[in-house]
Amino acid sequence: MTENKVIFVTGTGRSGTNIFKEVLSNHSRVATLPFEYRFTVDPRGVFDFYNTFPSIWTPYWADAKIKDLESFLLSLAERSADDNLNFGDNSKTTPAPYSGWELNKWIPDYERFVNELISELVEYKYNSRWPGTAQGIENNQMYFSKNMSQKELISPLSIFLNSCFSSICATGSKDFLVEDNTHSMLFAKSINEIIPRGKLAHIIRDPRDVIASLVTQRWAPKDLEACTTWYLEVIHKWFEQRSLIPDSFYTEIRFEDLVNKTSNTLEAFAAWSGIDTQKSMLEVDLSKSNIGRHKSQFTRREKSNLDSRLASILEDYSYI
Repeated sequence: MTENKVIFVTGTGRSGTNIFKEVLSNHSRVATLPFEYRFTVDPRGVFDFYNTFPSIWTPYWADAKIKDLESFLLSLAERSADDNLNFGDNSKTTPAPYSGWELNKWIPDYERFVNELISELVEYKYNSRWPGTAQGIENNQMYFSKNMSQKELISPLSIFLNSCFSSICATGSKDFLVEDNTHSMLFAKSINEIIPRGKLAHIIRDPRDVIASLVTQRWAPKDLEACTTWYLEVIHKWFEQRSLIPDSFYTEIRFEDLVNKTSNTLEAFAAWSGIDTQKSMLEVDLSKSNIGRHKSQFTRREKSNLDSRLASILEDYSYI
């Protein structure tokens, strides 16, 4: 599999990325996963490591950062043994992280790819410990890594990611991988540097509808003012990232156009991505798109405040 066959579908959250992935998954040459694998965009993941590892170097910092990356990646390999059996939906206690993730199942040889990545990052291992060494390290084994720059990290991280991507596609004999980690857009510059021949599709939706949906989610603020601030920080970070990547690397697709002008939108996407439009892609039911939900969900005052705070974005994306 070559790098230019990876499409990163992304958005602010609740913008329509899952629906667009569902449309694309109906293509005979496209591979997708039924969930977000998270190991790129989440804290302790690949992009976190890429951006923070070169910022500071001591032998202990390098040991801690590489072990943290290794621990996180391997924690996603198998289903958590506890499976959160002691936590109900209404529990006030946060359940175990990533319980239920089984990347060994969805990405054949995933654990081997992780081990190969760590081997590339570690110059050598030696038996030693320092006051901050984590409890329970077998034989007090430490990892030594040289002071590596971002440029030096690109090759091992690129090999790891492309190995995972190729493994997913090979399982179903597919040519394209479409992945939909929500906040990939916040790492657009990193993606462009590590996977320079990939492509990023940002799904835009009326910000008022996005926020109307966000306030109902367990992972976003429930307070309208706080949620609007949350959204604005995300979209402004995208604007910053967008300015740092080539125009050819990304496209922006209006969710409303996908729903109301499906054929035209997919034809334009095909010209940009190389994924031609197939009849099966047009068979996805888009009737429950909740376009305009903010109009009935918010009070007149709330709508006025939203229009005011979101004015520049609504204008830039032609929602007013």
